[in-house]
Amino acid sequence: MGKRQFPFVVLRLGRLALVTFIVGMSTWAFLGPAPFVRSTAVIAGRAAPAPRGVLGVETAPLTVSVDGLAANVRTSSETVADALRGLGLATGAGDRLSSPVESSVVPGQRLALDRGLPVTLIDGGQEVASRSVRGTVADLLAAAGIALGPFDLVDRPLGDSLSPGDVVRVTRITDLQATILEDVPFAVRLQPDPNLERARQVVVTAGEPGRVENTYLIHVVDGRETGRELLASQQIAAPVAEVRRVGTRTPSGSAEIEAIIRDAAAAQGADAEQLLRVAYCESRFNPGAYNASGASGLFQFLPSTWAANSVRAGFSGASVWDPVASANVAAWMIARGQAAQWVCR
Repeated sequence: MGKRQFPFVVLRLGRLALVTFIVGMSTWAFLGPAPFVRSTAVIAGRAAPAPRGVLGVETAPLTVSVDGLAANVRTSSETVADALRGLGLATGAGDRLSSPVESSVVPGQRLALDRGLPVTLIDGGQEVASRSVRGTVADLLAAAGIALGPFDLVDRPLGDSLSPGDVVRVTRITDLQATILEDVPFAVRLQPDPNLERARQVVVTAGEPGRVENTYLIHVVDGRETGRELLASQQIAAPVAEVRRVGTRTPSGSAEIEAIIRDAAAAQGADAEQLLRVAYCESRFNPGAYNASGASGLFQFLPSTWAANSVRAGFSGASVWDPVASANVAAWMIARGQAAQWVCR
């Protein structure tokens, strides 16, 4: 190496040393510990909090998906529950959330909220749910906390898959055994009494209901009794029959009306007592009685019946309000077997 080349060699070596120093210091700055930055502990399963103002929780970017519809948002909430609340999203019993509500918000996190299917669940006649987890009928019942009894019915197989708009009905069926103390009605015995006016009744011995202990098997569907079967019966007290005297005597009318009816019976060959019974039952011996059906007079003749039979009995043109004509026409008809025209005979 000549004297003239030596300076150039020294200069090249100096440049190489300077470059090596700069590269080394840069590597140490990136990989070595920062002497002026406080160290941050890393918690397993949770990202270390970023410095505020750079990428703080207050500006954390999130992707929120509700039933498959996603949107990018930013939130200042620290927990998933606060973030959902801030977005106006409430979770129900049948909802599924991708992260626990109490967990912390992580920047860039994706939250998926699945509200389930719009289905209707009716339990025992009462609607208990209008949405369901996605799955089968059995999943729906489990999510609603519904346990089936030994006789309960579900209107669809438990393994059926659910579709939007489905209605699942649970019918609650129960057989209950009950012992009930019940009354037994008493019988009524009637004793004809010719000394009492017709239709009058007098109680001779008052009746008393009996008591019986009945055991039933009661069939209940959705809280309503649909039938019962008598399993056993034990008499506690026998019923006491009631005895009544019933009058058979035709009540007396005015002396004039009664005389008219008896004269008509004798003239037409009819039973006077029967005529008196019919007249009392129909009009209470009132020749001016009138019914909204058109029945009129002592024997309550309908206009058509009066028009036909008054002529045959020889009282053509007579008024139905005339007690003599009315009694004779009635007697003429009864004497010829037409008593069925009257309910009271």
